[in-house]
Amino acid sequence: MNMKLTPLIQTIACVAIAIAHTACGGGDKKEEAGAGKQGAEPGGSTGLGVLEALVVDEAPEGALGVVAARAAAKPGEPLVLRGKVGGKLEPISGAAAILVLADEESIKSCDQIHGDDCETPWDYCCEESAKIAASTVTIQVKGEDGKLVRSSLRGLAELKELSHLVVAGTVDQASTAEAILVNAEKVYVEKP
Repeated sequence: MNMKLTPLIQTIACVAIAIAHTACGGGDKKEEAGAGKQGAEPGGSTGLGVLEALVVDEAPEGALGVVAARAAAKPGEPLVLRGKVGGKLEPISGAAAILVLADEESIKSCDQIHGDDCETPWDYCCEESAKIAASTVTIQVKGEDGKLVRSSLRGLAELKELSHLVVAGTVDQASTAEAILVNAEKVYVEKP
């Protein structure tokens, strides 16, 4: 096995570690800020038009839950999945078109736990970090140049933490069984 890791795989591994470290609000802001830049390549476009074109009015058909999608994911192949934005303290990057999508059934955000008054329920701090890692995927958006779009997905069609999404895209070639990365082509944001 080749032990050299591409920068993207190294970044994905770092994000997985950051998720485990910050799941219950631990970690410092420096680590969290670095985690939000996973997969970013210098020179990526701001891609605002790409992001607006990404949003669809109807949910793509055939969506799998995140856990089932992880099991079916094969690099380079299409995938449709549904989940809830969350799984870490800052699941939506402020610097790039990246977010973390969590399974809606296998793990519970803090707002789903009776009596939990957590101020950041999207971090799933009551769940074990290994279970969070096994129940989340990273969604990213690339521009026509093949580089990560350098604009946040926050606010796109009212997208925010705990938003329910259906995403159609392609599993990135850099994905591994431990770190699934999906290049989004369509995003449907469910209205509350």
